[in-house]
Amino acid sequence: MLDQEQTLATPGPTIRLPSVSPRPHLIVLYPQELFKQIPLSQGRSVLGRGPEADLRFDDELISRKHCELFWDGTVVHIRDLGSTNGTFVDGKEVHDQTLDSENRLQIGKMVLKIDFKDPSEEAFDRELFEAATTDPLTKISNRRTFVDRSLGELASARRSNSFIHAILVDADHFKKVNDTWGHQAGDMVLKEIAQILKTEKRESDLLARYGGEEFVLLLSGIGKEDARKSTERLRCAVEKHRFSFNDTRIPVTISLGLASRRGDGIPKVEELVAEADRLLYVAKEKGRNQVCFED
Repeated sequence: MLDQEQTLATPGPTIRLPSVSPRPHLIVLYPQELFKQIPLSQGRSVLGRGPEADLRFDDELISRKHCELFWDGTVVHIRDLGSTNGTFVDGKEVHDQTLDSENRLQIGKMVLKIDFKDPSEEAFDRELFEAATTDPLTKISNRRTFVDRSLGELASARRSNSFIHAILVDADHFKKVNDTWGHQAGDMVLKEIAQILKTEKRESDLLARYGGEEFVLLLSGIGKEDARKSTERLRCAVEKHRFSFNDTRIPVTISLGLASRRGDGIPKVEELVAEADRLLYVAKEKGRNQVCFED
């Protein structure tokens, strides 16, 4: 019989698995359909539209050799290569700068970021990306994603001295919908409004749920008059739609505030949306189911 102090089994040698340091990945945030994560090799990687670029992006606003990323094994640097339309980090034009995971890089209309990842993380990234960027109820972009993706649009409009338009949309008397027909009916109304806006907007317009019963759109490449026509078209589409829950028709309309700015007069996206919110409030004060804008 063994002594209490005797060892019953002798453990084998400790096996140490080689540690794998996180490596930087270039993440495409916008356009969403182009989402991908590109692992960066140590050294220099040229981003551009031409065949000579290491990482090619099909965007007419991106130069053939637009900028380069350089990873020295510790940090990632971005350097502009004399591009026609500039390289931007968090909305500001840069020529040489260190990047971290909080920065948003804009070249052309594309928005990208750097993230450091272990190999084991990569398999889950697509699912996590969709969960982080999509509103779970309406299945359209969420507020944070809208702000991220707007950076490239605003920077492009400033460079080209063109208009950018923010539309804030609010479901009229939404509390009454919840109180009268229940929260399931309210959820149905929000989902159908989101789908109507998604169907009616242009492919290039950004759409997101901004919070509660509010939605936001960002329009570029058109003037004030066309933006007003587009906003009115959204209002009419919701007004004409038949909302029905448990065979009961629910009257639904929306109010909209439209804020337009041009070139150097374009503020941060949060300020532009705040202006649209002020105009939305005026539309509600005037009776709802209408568009309010400034001349």
